Amino acid sequence: FADAAAMRDARRQALADEFGLDPGMPWLLSVAMMRAGDKAASYRFLGQSLASLEGKPWSLIVVGDGEARADVEQALGAFTGKVCYVGEQPASSLPRFYGACDLFVWPAVNEAMGMAMLEAQAAGLPVIAGRSGGVSAIVRDGETGVLVPPGDVPAFAAAVSNLLDNPGQRAAMRTAAQDLVLRENGLDAAARRLDQILRRAAREHR
Repeated sequence: FADAAAMRDARRQALADEFGLDPGMPWLLSVAMMRAGDKAASYRFLGQSLASLEGKPWSLIVVGDGEARADVEQALGAFTGKVCYVGEQPASSLPRFYGACDLFVWPAVNEAMGMAMLEAQAAGLPVIAGRSGGVSAIVRDGETGVLVPPGDVPAFAAAVSNLLDNPGQRAAMRTAAQDLVLRENGLDAAARRLDQILRRAAREHR
């Protein structure tokens, strides 16, 4: 993920060539399977939010597939020419999308945690998401992204609009996101946490 962030310009041009995208346009990214229930609800929420961005330049890249694809395409059907569906991608291919985009957007309806949001930040991609479940444990509101109240479509749309208008803020969040993941979610952080747990368990066992 760090390499993807460091090679952002090259990754962006490669994706532009592969999928016919405009590299000069702000790129939004969603990574999620297309399933009925909460995933489909998040896609519908996303469509409602993006409808408020009339007149703003953006393209949405959607990574994912599934049995609810028709519902997802309907939810995003109003944005002709602005949505690029790239289908399900192998895990090894995801960093190139994270590293090349400008904002990760996911309403996170009833989301427990959201590995994609953690991966996005690891590649320096700011996150806009709903404040549900454990999302607030991995996204720092105002620092590595923006969290909005669950179900608040206007707030989500406003967050996207604001960051589209503020490339400097996006750049600051990009750096903060990478730093946060490295500091709190990297292998060294995991090793320290495991060491603390094992030491506490050893003391309690005595």
